[in-house]
Amino acid sequence: MSPSPVFRMLSLVCFFAYCAVFPGSTVTVALDAVPAWGLWMGAAMLIVQGLAVIFWALGMYGARGALAVGLAAVLAWAVEHIGETTGLPFGRYQYTDMLQPQILGVVPVPITLAWLMAGFGSWQLARLTLGVRGGRIGLATLTGVLIVVLDLQIETVATLINNYWFWIDGGLYYGVPPQNFAGWWVVGFLIALVVATILPQNGENESDRVPLSLLAQRERIVAFVWQYVPALLFILSSIFFTAANLARGYPLAGLVGVIFLIVAVWIGATRRQRHPTRG
Repeated sequence: MSPSPVFRMLSLVCFFAYCAVFPGSTVTVALDAVPAWGLWMGAAMLIVQGLAVIFWALGMYGARGALAVGLAAVLAWAVEHIGETTGLPFGRYQYTDMLQPQILGVVPVPITLAWLMAGFGSWQLARLTLGVRGGRIGLATLTGVLIVVLDLQIETVATLINNYWFWIDGGLYYGVPPQNFAGWWVVGFLIALVVATILPQNGENESDRVPLSLLAQRERIVAFVWQYVPALLFILSSIFFTAANLARGYPLAGLVGVIFLIVAVWIGATRRQRHPTRG
């Protein structure tokens, strides 16, 4: 299976659909104003994020993308199923009925798809940060760090605001056991190793190598989004969690998001200065 423009279109449709509801979703969650009829939107947005990444992998890398995203999804589901039923590697927790459907009555489908956004998004951000430095181990290590940074923002929103799951074990960081973050790092590390082993490492992508400077403005925007769908979804998620955490009284989690976003903007600006024609 070769890269297909159909999957590119589907990925972009999912991405821009997510962007269309992003402002309203962010404001209503931050202000605790989600209407009863809108409680399903959280699960829907997680699903749309995951589908955008799946279609991106298929459209960008073809068969290798399908293999990478498939293995990452199986890994994400497996660690969540083991985690919810045994307490390893994250600590003891339990999903509520807020996210549906649930695979084998345990792991919600939106959670498995959310892992794809988090895993591929952190992998792409790590790849953009390191370039050719660090090799696969360095890339996987930074991916693990970035995915933990995201989880530091997720936990308060998912458990204390949206009630997606609750912790049986506890910890100092908003009731989250410290081993949870170690578990997230390991899973992020493994996802990055899988992806880096399967997908080519000698360029931004396979299917789109047209310099952005040669395109019209609208085409530049679409081409830029297409190149960086996972990373952009990761950053948008961080903006959402940062706004919700600061507005709802979880300043430490909000501070994590603010620091991440500042660093991301700085790295992006630095990279743009080095590669102005790539956007």
